[in-house]
Amino acid sequence: MRTEWLQSFIETAKKKSLSKASEALHMTQPALSKQMKKLENDLGATLFIRSASGVELTKAGEILFRESEDILSKVHAVERSIRASEEQRNITIGTWQSMAAFYLPYKLALANDEKSHIDIKIGHHYKDLLTQLDHNEIDAALFDDRAIQHSHWSKGLLKEPFYLFVNEQHPLAGKKSVSFSEFQQEKIVVLPSGCDVRTLVEKEYEHHGINLRISSEIEFAQSIIGFISANLGISILPEIFTKDIGRSNIKALPIEDFHLQRETSLITKNPDIGKKLYKLFFSPGV
Repeated sequence: MRTEWLQSFIETAKKKSLSKASEALHMTQPALSKQMKKLENDLGATLFIRSASGVELTKAGEILFRESEDILSKVHAVERSIRASEEQRNITIGTWQSMAAFYLPYKLALANDEKSHIDIKIGHHYKDLLTQLDHNEIDAALFDDRAIQHSHWSKGLLKEPFYLFVNEQHPLAGKKSVSFSEFQQEKIVVLPSGCDVRTLVEKEYEHHGINLRISSEIEFAQSIIGFISANLGISILPEIFTKDIGRSNIKALPIEDFHLQRETSLITKNPDIGKKLYKLFFSPGV
């Protein structure tokens, strides 16, 4: 059973018309009819009841239609696995902007894998990254997936504590560390809902029985760093953002009673691709 026959079958079943399906598939109706006949012969079953008004699925056709898209998805996943195993690997990883800026480049450089070409796509919501995985638009994603229901292969990569980021003119800037009680009444700059950082900050405030007071919601964490540098607010961010402040006028203070950590994982539909990526770029030796 060829995948092109199956794709043509799906289109015909959806359109309930050989003529409309042939137009959508950019092929002649006789060519489509020939494909459907070959598919029926290959399966040993009649898939369509043909009439002057179009086509209807038989019971065998209904069974195939229910399973066909899943079959194609698995075939495409296998094809991607094979392509990933070839000498020249084209890999697309989806993740947050911070991981793309301060984590991935160093891991890719240390791996020194000249056989792989890596593309990075930035996500702003974990649902976007999961959708891209489901649609095979990316090969893997990096984010904290502990509180998210999904059926994909997942492997932990990185654990990070959270810090309070303040301008050097802030009253707390001279301290070595802080506790929630010292800033609980202040409004903070936050990332949008759907980002793992925002979710963990909200959980920690809930754990302390404190209402999260928001001054601004900003899509990019690097922009939050700019706000703090201009003394326009404070924020709670994971350790990776300490790499973005350098010799700036921002202080990153450990939060003594922040119990949660961000635990970034490598997530992929295909375990073979996941294991290969982990070995190439994320294993402890890299």
